[in-house]
Amino acid sequence: MVLTEDKLKNLYRKKEFKKYIVENGTIMTPSARQFLADKGIELVKEGTTEEKTAMQEKVVERVIEKAITPKYIGLAGESYFEKPEHMTQISGNILVKKNDERIIFRGKLDSLQAKWLVLQKEFESYGNEKLNKDMESVSIFIKKIVLSEVLDTELEEIKVLGETLDKIKEISHNPKKFFEIGHMFDISAKNSMLVLKLNEMRSSSREIEIAGVTAFLNEKGIVTKKEILKALNRLSSIIYVMMLKGEKGEYGDR
Repeated sequence: MVLTEDKLKNLYRKKEFKKYIVENGTIMTPSARQFLADKGIELVKEGTTEEKTAMQEKVVERVIEKAITPKYIGLAGESYFEKPEHMTQISGNILVKKNDERIIFRGKLDSLQAKWLVLQKEFESYGNEKLNKDMESVSIFIKKIVLSEVLDTELEEIKVLGETLDKIKEISHNPKKFFEIGHMFDISAKNSMLVLKLNEMRSSSREIEIAGVTAFLNEKGIVTKKEILKALNRLSSIIYVMMLKGEKGEYGDR
């Protein structure tokens, strides 16, 4: 180990000391020796009687230079002591650029959740218990997707609208069987405001599903977060089932 003047100066700035214990085998530069002399700092070699006595009498404060650990790291292994404004945390202390596909996905999902909560609040004024229950069921579902992605945990199987996700898929594909009406291909301004607002949310959920595929499908074609992609696919189906319920009049005359 080479002990330089710069190293001693850095240590001295952090905390002044009167004695410095140098490890055996340490090579000290002339300028380092001069610095110690100028400051009147006594040099004590490790393992000597003077060093042991000094330690026992607690006369010497041994200055230990701590390893410098970066606060954040990038995906490529780069180190950051402060978080740059154009970057954000993707997981733990790992930073990515704010235009990273997963960050874009999170932003879209956050936006959908916010819009859904506003719609849920609006629909409360309709006074329909079944509608309120279904809206809350979807709110819980969206929240679980958000937490699973952000916390990097597995998304547990959950019932929505009182049905499993596979059952939701079956219902959405067979409206004639379950609601005695056909698919809503010709939706227009003639439909109720409730149905139109749900359709707007259904459209937004499809956009998020696409963003999810972009975020979780790598260049080798390997898909991660399959359970989240399945949930996003079912989310649009869930909202579509609610549209069918609204069209059928299950949420009242709106």
